[in-house]
Amino acid sequence: MYITWLEMKKALLSPVILILLLLMLALNLFLIISNSHHKEELKIVNDIVETYGLAFDDEVLATMEGDLLKSAQQLGGTDTAAFLEAMTYEKYEQANVSDQKQIDEISLKFTYLQVAKGLEARYEAIDLSKEKEAFLQQYAMPGWLEKKMVAEFNDWESRYDEIVAKNEYKKWFFLSNYRMHSELFRTHMKTLAVEGVLLVVLLTAFITNYEFEHRTQLVIYPTKKGRKLLLNKGLASLLASFIVLTVLFGGTLATYFTVYDYSTVWQASISSGFNWEYQLPYITWWDLSVGQYFVLALGILLVVLIIVVLLTYAIAVFVKNSYYTWIIGVLLLMAMFIVPAYFSNSVILWLSSFNISMLLMNPHEYFDGGRMFMETQYHEVWTLVIWLSIASIAVCWAIHYFNRKDVM
Repeated sequence: MYITWLEMKKALLSPVILILLLLMLALNLFLIISNSHHKEELKIVNDIVETYGLAFDDEVLATMEGDLLKSAQQLGGTDTAAFLEAMTYEKYEQANVSDQKQIDEISLKFTYLQVAKGLEARYEAIDLSKEKEAFLQQYAMPGWLEKKMVAEFNDWESRYDEIVAKNEYKKWFFLSNYRMHSELFRTHMKTLAVEGVLLVVLLTAFITNYEFEHRTQLVIYPTKKGRKLLLNKGLASLLASFIVLTVLFGGTLATYFTVYDYSTVWQASISSGFNWEYQLPYITWWDLSVGQYFVLALGILLVVLIIVVLLTYAIAVFVKNSYYTWIIGVLLLMAMFIVPAYFSNSVILWLSSFNISMLLMNPHEYFDGGRMFMETQYHEVWTLVIWLSIASIAVCWAIHYFNRKDVM
């Protein structure tokens, strides 16, 4: 274990890796803080949940409407909607600070109330059968694949019916106007995934090829420890990557949740009607809370990055150069993400959807059904299983190759 620690220190104390890590942390903190101008408005959700509970129904909305009317009447209004409509900039500026705060609160809560009252009608207007027809018309699929995708769509429609029947969508969350799901998962988690790839590929290549780049391989590998040192390098790459990723992810996400208060919405459904950002709401395959979705998304990204470490380790054994290994590893992941877009064959598109680059670049779409091959049920699980198997085989092959070849 001491040898493994010495191998880890080579990377963890490397100026290049330390500077990159600090720059990435600084960039992430800058992005979070520079886009936090609406953080105070988001806190109104905490007040709503603490007052009326996490879920809402007609009774809760009626109570909320009555409370807002009383607040409007205290400020001289007779009707909440009319009061807000008549609130001009001049009137607002003439009010004292306390009244301005109350006006802002009434306005925000009234917006949430109106959205909540309209959600049922919006959900009733959704017709997933049209999405299925559009998908089947878009791709010319062989019979077996078409049958499979039709079954997936039917299951997705059943899941949608379940969401409506159980009122899963009637949970408070941040207004979709703020796009907080995309803010966290599409912006920051995806950024962390890309940064993590750049770091772990460089770190793994550095550890694995250290002797070859410092021309000490003829001294180190013929020793008693010999070529078994490669196993220590593999373990050191995994442990060092975990430490670096913990600092990168931990620092970034700690700052994010310090700026944005999620304390009352962790138990809200990720399929909440308030989390409806685009044409369709998030219709996830399972009833997941925001907290559960976050933990699972974080876990998926970490497993993918472990796979990247294993693949990089295998490449490094053959290439024996850190910079070439880094270039090959990054280009391979980029190709896995870009190249499938140039295929029109439906079978190739379906097979190519099971790649780790798709998981790295789309953490906001995990467990969500939809009109893409990667949005099928258990897609994330199958992708991880397939690529863990591929990475494991690649590592075994690389070790076997290294033990049989000279170290020149």
